[in-house]
Amino acid sequence: MRPRGENGASRGGRPGRVFAVVSLLDSLGTGLYLAGGTVYFVQGVGLSPAQLGLGLALAGGAGFLATVPVGLLADRCGARRVLIGLQLWLAAAFTALAFVRGPLSFAAVCCLMTMAERSAPPMIQAVVADLMRGDEQVGAMARIRTVRNVGYALGALLATPLMAVHELWAFRAMLLGNAASYVVAALLLRTVAVPRRAAGPAAAARRTWLPRGLGDRRFLAVTALNGVLVLHQTMLNVGLPLWVVRRTSAPVAAIPLLFALNTALVIGLQIRFSRGAREEGQSRRSLRWAAWLLAATGLLLALSAGPGRAGALVLLVLAVGTLTAGELWQSIAGWALPVDHAPEGRRAEYLSVFNLGVTVQAVLGPVAVTAVVGLGPAGWLLLTAVFTGAALLTAPVLRALERPRPLPAVVAPRLQRRGEST
Repeated sequence: MRPRGENGASRGGRPGRVFAVVSLLDSLGTGLYLAGGTVYFVQGVGLSPAQLGLGLALAGGAGFLATVPVGLLADRCGARRVLIGLQLWLAAAFTALAFVRGPLSFAAVCCLMTMAERSAPPMIQAVVADLMRGDEQVGAMARIRTVRNVGYALGALLATPLMAVHELWAFRAMLLGNAASYVVAALLLRTVAVPRRAAGPAAAARRTWLPRGLGDRRFLAVTALNGVLVLHQTMLNVGLPLWVVRRTSAPVAAIPLLFALNTALVIGLQIRFSRGAREEGQSRRSLRWAAWLLAATGLLLALSAGPGRAGALVLLVLAVGTLTAGELWQSIAGWALPVDHAPEGRRAEYLSVFNLGVTVQAVLGPVAVTAVVGLGPAGWLLLTAVFTGAALLTAPVLRALERPRPLPAVVAPRLQRRGEST
């Protein structure tokens, strides 16, 4: 049976379906973009690899700087309203991206696009948390992630015939198709009604334009710990293909099969892993399991450099299995922790701060993982030690986060004496 609210009706029914459709549209368009974007910018726009890399690096910095201010705005204006604005912002950015003419316009538009892209995930999580609670909230995020993985795969398949045409209009069609998906997503999100919750004096005291989450050392420690574990994204997307090509005897043709295995496991297991995610202590266990599994992944990858083709392939398949399990557990903890520990009235801000760990990993992760591959098996063993340290730190860091926080003092207005001038 699905969880039900106090009135007996399913609390996540229609909003959950809307978010599933929105996620499918978003990921379909993103899959199209990821499949053909780099080719378009180099061959269609005429950017050099250096210009492309510089533009993307600047965009990453802009995305990092925008995330927390957008979270503060959402706490004042409503996360759903801000999320709709971000969808329209992305639609405009991808439309402009289809018609950039040189490195300067590419960098400018890419910065605007990435600012919205980096700010959107915590807003989605904030809206889901406004609509749902407990296991239902984590389950909804698991369904959203499952649908997104399906959309990425379908988007990449849809890009194949357009890439085969190899004409400028085909590449632009991919970007404009992505822009259209964001417009439809914004229209669908307008149909989701978020209940208003009365804000008490503590919430009113916190609702300022100052980013308090950046000064919460206990929360930042968990953010940093999660940011280390999110390195699984770069291990898969950058480290695995480089490792297979440069350091193992496995066939290069195994790379897409290993990616497909990861996608299939995420689609098949994410919802199952999320069951019981809100039981007491489960977030702590999820984060610890993720760290140990990623440590095992590093060890398996280090070992895969030694044997022949068949042995290397077996070890790589096992490594993808442990990496995917670590990815699933890390995602579950990442959905629950910031929602559970955000102060009243500052949920969107704290979700945005928590997402900074993901953003930093996206910027620094490729550099770190490339260096790991360059060191050979010793590099993966070093990364295994890092994940082992993260596993050992999980319990004390989360116990510190779970300690009660003192409530902020609320100053009552001074009563004016009779006869006192104003």
